[in-house]
Amino acid sequence: MPNTEKTWTLKALELNACPFYTKGDSLRVQMPGVFGNSELGSKRMQMCSMPIATFIPTAMEDTQKQGEFEAGYKNCSCRWNFCESKNVTELTKSTEEGLVSDGQMSKPFLEQMPADVAEAFRDRATPMNFRAGDIVLQGNVASTHFHVIVKGMVRIANRGNDSRILELSVLRKGDCFGEMSILTGAATSSQVDAVEDCLTLAILKKDFHKLLNEFPILSILLYRMLSKRIKTSNQKLAQLMSPGLSGDLHFFPFVDLTQTVMTARMSGTLVIEHAPVSARFGFFEGGMIYGMVGIIKGTDAIDEVVRWREGSFRFLQNEKSDERNLSGDTMVLLLDALRRMDESTMTEKSP
Repeated sequence: MPNTEKTWTLKALELNACPFYTKGDSLRVQMPGVFGNSELGSKRMQMCSMPIATFIPTAMEDTQKQGEFEAGYKNCSCRWNFCESKNVTELTKSTEEGLVSDGQMSKPFLEQMPADVAEAFRDRATPMNFRAGDIVLQGNVASTHFHVIVKGMVRIANRGNDSRILELSVLRKGDCFGEMSILTGAATSSQVDAVEDCLTLAILKKDFHKLLNEFPILSILLYRMLSKRIKTSNQKLAQLMSPGLSGDLHFFPFVDLTQTVMTARMSGTLVIEHAPVSARFGFFEGGMIYGMVGIIKGTDAIDEVVRWREGSFRFLQNEKSDERNLSGDTMVLLLDALRRMDESTMTEKSP
C-alpha cells in the first residue's frame, strides 16, 4: 500500500509536441490524489495522465526521494523531474521564517527567494539587453514584463507639466520593477529608462502569474517588498513636509535626497551629520555646485557620502556658498559616483 503521508512534486523539464503542459509546469502527487496547477485555467481541466501514470510505480516503490523519468504518448514525449516534498504547511512555515530573518529584505530580490523559487524564476525569465537611453518600461501603459536588474542602472522618472523630466529614483543591480502594473493590471505611473547599458531578467505577465500560483511564498515576498516601499515613501513624505527639509538618512538616502532638491530646483546648503564627521553640499536652482566632507572635496566627497546609510540631514535654504568645486549635470555626478561604488564593491569581493 502506498504511504498516504508522502507528497511528490513533478516538474516538466523538456517537452516535445505536448498539447497540455509547458516547461516549468508542476504537479503535486499525494497518494492517491493528484493536484495540478490552477493557473492554467480551463486547459488544466484536460490534464494529461501519462506523466502521472508513468510516475505512480516509482511512488509506490518508495525507494527514491528524487530523480527524473520520461513519459509520452504517440508523437508526444516529455522529461520530468520528481522529488519528495515536505508537508506543505511545514514548508511554508520554514520559508516564512526565512523571509523575516535579519537582513533578508535588504538582499537583492532573487537572493530573497527560496532556492527552488529562484531557480524557477530564472528558468522562465528571458535575458533582455538595453542600451543607454532606451525606454525599458513606457509610462502610462500596462506593463507586459516584470524585470530584475542583472547589470547596469535604470532611472524611474515622470514628465512634468512643463515637459521637464522629474527624477524619482535610480535602481541598480538586484533591484526589480514592473510589479505594481503586473499585480494590479493598471498602467504604470512612471517611465523607466536605461541610464547605461543594462541587462535584465524579464518574465512575461502570464508566466509571472503562474509562478505566483505555483509558489505562494513569492506573493508574501512581493507584498512585503511593496509594504516596505510604501512605508519608506510615507517616511520620505513626512520628512519633505517638515520645515526646512530635514530627516533621517536611513529612510531618505543621499541619492534620493539630492534628486528631490534637483526636482524642486532648491538653492541652499545640504548638511549631513554622520558621526564623527559631517558633510556639506551646496546647490543652486537644483544643481549641485559644491561638496565637502572634512577635508575631502568635490566628486570625492560625493563618493564618500553615497556609501552612508545612517545619519541625519537638514537643508538650509538661505545658506548659499560662493565656492564651487563641482560642475556638470548633477544626475551624471550621482550616477558616476554609484558606478564607482559598484566597481569598488566588486573589487573588494574578488579573491
